[in-house]
Amino acid sequence: MRFGEAWNQAAETTGVDQVGADMSLSLALLLISLELVWWVGIGLFIKNRQQQLNDNAVEL
Repeated sequence: MRFGEAWNQAAETTGVDQVGADMSLSLALLLISLELVWWVGIGLFIKNRQQQLNDNAVEL
């Protein structure tokens, strides 16, 4: 069996060959949204942590 044949057979078995362009676009938008939420969350965490450290420094 050649690589191309094996690839096609695996795609048919897993259903990857049925994924259309609209589904790919939706998945891309979902991943971009998750990435954006991730970085906003990291930024808020760092901001909150920095504020806590500054508050603790003022109390000392």
